[in-house]
Amino acid sequence: MRKAPAPFCLTLLFFLILGVLEGKEIISPLDKTWATIQKHEPNLGCRTLMEFILEAAGSSESTQRSPQIESALEDLARMQDRDPTSKTYGNFCWYWHETKPADLNAVEFVVQRAALLKLRYADHLSPKATEALNLMLNLSVEGIRRQKVAVDYTNIYLMKTWNLLALGETLQRPDLSQEGSSMLDQWISFTTQNGITEFLSPTYNGVALDTLGLMANQLSDPSVKERAERILRLYWANMAANWFEPAQRLGGSHARDYDYLTGEGMLDQHLVDAGWVNAKASVYHLGASPVFESATRWLPPADYHRKALSLIPRFVYQKCGKGDTDWASHYVGQHVSIGISGSSQGPEDKPLAINIAGPAGRKTVQVIFVMDGRGDPYGMHKVATGASGHPKAHHLSPLFRAVQSGPDVLFLASWPKNNSNSKHKSLSKDSDPDCLLSHIDFPAEAIVWGAEKPLDPNAASQPVPDNLCFLRMGDVAIGIRFLLAEDTTGKPIPVELVNDGQAYHAKRLTVTHRAGNPGEGRGTVAVAISVTEGLNDAGFAEFRKNFANAKSSAMADKKTIRLTTQGGSKALGFDVDLNDGQVLHSEGTDFSRQIAPFSVNGKEYGAALLGGTSSGAF
Repeated sequence: MRKAPAPFCLTLLFFLILGVLEGKEIISPLDKTWATIQKHEPNLGCRTLMEFILEAAGSSESTQRSPQIESALEDLARMQDRDPTSKTYGNFCWYWHETKPADLNAVEFVVQRAALLKLRYADHLSPKATEALNLMLNLSVEGIRRQKVAVDYTNIYLMKTWNLLALGETLQRPDLSQEGSSMLDQWISFTTQNGITEFLSPTYNGVALDTLGLMANQLSDPSVKERAERILRLYWANMAANWFEPAQRLGGSHARDYDYLTGEGMLDQHLVDAGWVNAKASVYHLGASPVFESATRWLPPADYHRKALSLIPRFVYQKCGKGDTDWASHYVGQHVSIGISGSSQGPEDKPLAINIAGPAGRKTVQVIFVMDGRGDPYGMHKVATGASGHPKAHHLSPLFRAVQSGPDVLFLASWPKNNSNSKHKSLSKDSDPDCLLSHIDFPAEAIVWGAEKPLDPNAASQPVPDNLCFLRMGDVAIGIRFLLAEDTTGKPIPVELVNDGQAYHAKRLTVTHRAGNPGEGRGTVAVAISVTEGLNDAGFAEFRKNFANAKSSAMADKKTIRLTTQGGSKALGFDVDLNDGQVLHSEGTDFSRQIAPFSVNGKEYGAALLGGTSSGAF
């Protein structure tokens, strides 16, 4: 006997019939993109065109879509600089409205997919499309070589490496293959000493894994595949070490994170593929480019994730550049983790990030620090940035210095980085500040306490008594003390608890250094934070008492700031020269754990992975 259709199937059948009756069609992703391309709107991107070409050529519909592929290649040719006398010869306009390439990364992103197309799907193209692709790739060689990419510009450097390797193979250019192979060796050597510079980025870790997956999966040179897989194991081991399972996300401070509140990005596709994240828990658009995603997919060994779940608590240290302050540290507990960076990496980073286990899981808002020059505490309002005007929500990049010991951190943020710099280079170069504010964003469901009692959860704004407060959420407690909070004249000012309503699922602690343009004034905050977990009401009361009574001090003059605080097990402190950002003295750091490229509980892991002497997790 035939089984009755399941309720879901009946529902789907109903809507399919209803759609037909109403004259509606189910539009495929390729058709949607093609409809967008045909409009030729000013912000049509070269990446959109190349993504469509690859996905269409790699699909089962490649023959039927041949006219569309040819047309898209014609559009892409229009966006390529083909003037041999131009400095950007061979590169691409990022947007349709541009007349000359401005963002020179465009050639790397276009060729990343175009080289894959040539390697794997050239026989799916018509003679006309093949001719157009070959011309575009040969001209792109010049654009790629003219773009000088520093080894610490991680995602673009690795992408350029893949492009040279792939073009060397498909165009039969041994010189390009050798150049790419040399770049790969340089990256391994640099990273062994200095760590991953775009560390733990929810966006650019995804771009790096895409590119490394292409190297490991698509090239015929076994030595390239072996080196790419070494780097892939480094990335996944580093992510496992910093993994916070209750929120299914990377914990710790991040470089280049565009999502202020929950830290989602292009990395999500890889995390879902690896089984670390439930696809339903991600708001990032998954499965949008199946041909590309299949070509880049590389799954880590299962023991990486298991180790992330078992070795708790742990303390992770990593280098993220050549400088003395280019480091990040991270304490991972069962229900809370706290990480800090030694400096601000730029207008897209998170120098402080605390993750708490919450009922919202991956949607639980992180506790982060932001210095704000646009009145945008949650990063919701994007503005044009960079040479091509990419829309981003940039924050300020202040002088930022910190120290961490286990679950205790102490940090200083002061803007501008150099008081004698009237142009304020520490701000994103795209605009001058409209205001100068410091925020600590946190989950709206966290209960905020003073030393003795909860603060009003419904007030739109209220002062924080003695600039000291506590966040409580489940069995987790966070103590926050502002040792310094100064306006742009150097006057002490109160911290405000601000409730912006339910739209962001977040509240904030805010210091208003200046409500308008700060001019030449300096705004400074210094904050001591301690986290703990496993608390009942009595334990929370004891934690509040101990944190409130801990000795702390802050002394500041025009040149130097000196900070000290008593952490749970040891004193933390440092002296900073405001003119050059030099740390004159520091205490509380366990220097034995400061091992490049990264260490867990004082044991080094990354160098062995990159050197090929280990393949296991941390």
